Amino acid sequence: MSTMEIKALENAGRDTMVWTEGYDEETHYSTMFKALAPAFLILTIVAGLLLAVL
Repeated sequence: MSTMEIKALENAGRDTMVWTEGYDEETHYSTMFKALAPAFLILTIVAGLLLAVL
């Protein structure tokens, strides 16, 4: 088997499709803010503590 045949077989075994299940072309800002809320809360608390130390 030549190297070209081996390469063709390797490439044939790979999927060229991109997985797009669940993508509805919308930006979900509410979901994003829900995910970032704990980080904002922690940053607010830390900033308050730093200001209290000053």
